[in-house]
Amino acid sequence: MTVDFEAVGIYWRLLRCGLAETITSFMFSLVRIKRSDPRILSDMAVHYSHPKGFVGRNICYAIMVGAIYYGAIVGGSSTLHLVGRDKFFGITTENKKEKLVQIVNNIFYHIEKKNGRYPIRNMVPAVLRAFRERISLDWKEKYGDTVVGFESLIELPRTGEAYRRDGWIEVGVTKGQTCKRIAGKGTDSWSGKRVWDTKNLRPKRVFVRSANIVVLLIPKPNIGIQGPLADQWEEVA
Repeated sequence: MTVDFEAVGIYWRLLRCGLAETITSFMFSLVRIKRSDPRILSDMAVHYSHPKGFVGRNICYAIMVGAIYYGAIVGGSSTLHLVGRDKFFGITTENKKEKLVQIVNNIFYHIEKKNGRYPIRNMVPAVLRAFRERISLDWKEKYGDTVVGFESLIELPRTGEAYRRDGWIEVGVTKGQTCKRIAGKGTDSWSGKRVWDTKNLRPKRVFVRSANIVVLLIPKPNIGIQGPLADQWEEVA
């Protein structure tokens, strides 16, 4: 077996500089799947929210480590009305229609351990980070809109700790009313008639996060083992 000592040196310098998330993101992959994929349907059946499906825009990913499936994560259309979200992103009545198509709702996230453990440390927030980066590209390609931020709803009593660790901010808690659309004419510009359940309340924490500006780091020519890490990498727009 041949060992690339230069690559090993780079790996350990990244680790020592606290860039463990950058390293771990290369150890799993997000693979585009259809929302009818049997694996995600199985996840939806056991997830606490028990979603029946995804309405509107959606892009689904399988969380893979090699050939092993760990779960699924989905980005979809943002919610029309959401406490705290509009203030965070500067959404007004005038620009709401334009802004909402630029915000991705993490509408589903289900991940399970194998043999009682994950293959890497901090995998749950690391998947969120990779999801944000990946879907920003796929959303633009599929729908033509540039992603400026993300939202997600976490049902109580869950705390959303994984989102906090990925830099998301809690901006409010919903009243817990749920809505479904049925055939008929609604009062808004969306298709279908809205029917609200105001009795069986399920309050949810509202988390938001701005999209990152992606900066690619590449090794400078003739990188050596010696010298500070900052002197050996350069930014590429």
